[in-house]
Amino acid sequence: MTTTQTHISKPIYLSLCMALMACFLLTNNDTFAQTDWVKDASNPVLTRDTVIANLPNDLIAISDPWVMKENGVYKMWYTCGGINYPTDTELRSRICYCTSTDGLNWDKYAGNPVMDVSYDGLWDSLGVETVSIINDPAAAAPERYKMWYAGQYFNDLRYDIGYAFSPDGINWIKHTAPVLQVGAATQWDNGFLEGPSVIKEGGVYKMWYCGYDAVVDGNGTDGLANIGLATSSDGINWTKHPNNPIFTTGTNTWDSHYVQDPHVINDNGVYYMWYGGNDVEGYGQQVGLATSNDGIAWTKSPMNPVLQKGSANDWDANTASFPSVLKGDNSYEMWYTGKDIAELVENDLDYYWELGYASSTITSIMEMNSATDDVMKLSPNPVQSELHLAFAADLGTANLVIYNQIGQIVMNQAKVRTRSMLIDTHSFSAGVYSVVLYYGNSNTDVKFVKVD
Repeated sequence: MTTTQTHISKPIYLSLCMALMACFLLTNNDTFAQTDWVKDASNPVLTRDTVIANLPNDLIAISDPWVMKENGVYKMWYTCGGINYPTDTELRSRICYCTSTDGLNWDKYAGNPVMDVSYDGLWDSLGVETVSIINDPAAAAPERYKMWYAGQYFNDLRYDIGYAFSPDGINWIKHTAPVLQVGAATQWDNGFLEGPSVIKEGGVYKMWYCGYDAVVDGNGTDGLANIGLATSSDGINWTKHPNNPIFTTGTNTWDSHYVQDPHVINDNGVYYMWYGGNDVEGYGQQVGLATSNDGIAWTKSPMNPVLQKGSANDWDANTASFPSVLKGDNSYEMWYTGKDIAELVENDLDYYWELGYASSTITSIMEMNSATDDVMKLSPNPVQSELHLAFAADLGTANLVIYNQIGQIVMNQAKVRTRSMLIDTHSFSAGVYSVVLYYGNSNTDVKFVKVD
């Protein structure tokens, strides 16, 4: 059995330490999904402070956003990588905070960071990062905001998941010990844990998190990052799912090496996960999408990656990943980490590791969960075995055609006269389909997703 020291490629800043210290001391594959997520022209929307004299917390990197919207105000917590002189002797990651009224123009909190390292040799003394935050209305006022985060050990570079609470999202009190720890040497998550995504449903906290297998012992997860699930009744005492990892890397796919940093939401009973994926050791992650009916068994979108890294000269040419997603009234919003080169060149701060913004219309694959228009409504969506169609009353005679994602007809039903119909989808392959209803001189097109 051997142990590798290679770390999962994510916004961890230890690999940049030597370059930072030297600097400090010296002074397209277009797809349907890709076109649905539109990157904002003003990207990046949150940038580092590169004035070394300011001794900024975010001199080296801004990454790993977590965004919520309350009373018309966007609130973002993010990982900032920098060095506080003279306290620090090496690079550390911390949690910073900012707000916005439009999701594009952000004001950094003057008192950043809002979550610091321990400085006492404890489990999170080297870095704190990749947060997940909820506002829990059932909690006592001093603990209304709840945070789960990855904490890094000073000596062995290990990450575990910690917990903190706050009355306002700014002043945080840490739990005394990590609440979710790496597994035993033979397990899939023996290396470190990071990127938690937590929701609360019916009094149960559910956490999806990334685990890395750093021990080379012949397991199928050796050297790979996968995603597991844990549950808790109090947010502190967690039980890992017995079938972990419940979401794994692909085979000969764009996400064959890493699946990580999930962001999960439950929309009308369907779970959606956006996640970072990569097919090689190193940076280059992009964003994928998966859906689930129970949060355990997941189906990856056939249109992955749904958000791709940019072209050669773009600010996110190397990496576009680690997403945070919000559903609005008419669109979905995503904030993500962008990076233009693989590594920081020594003594050079002229590179990007900052945050971008993208939006998706209601035609996106995620919005298909509630796909509807004035003429035809589909449910459930995604569908496994049986699709229900409901039609407006005044259609007269209509023809209904279902096309797969490459335009082939998989069903052709002439002379539809009923107000509703059921379609057996058992024989449909997993993927995206268009249901087109032709009536009179008009037609309407509603898409749905078939999952296995």
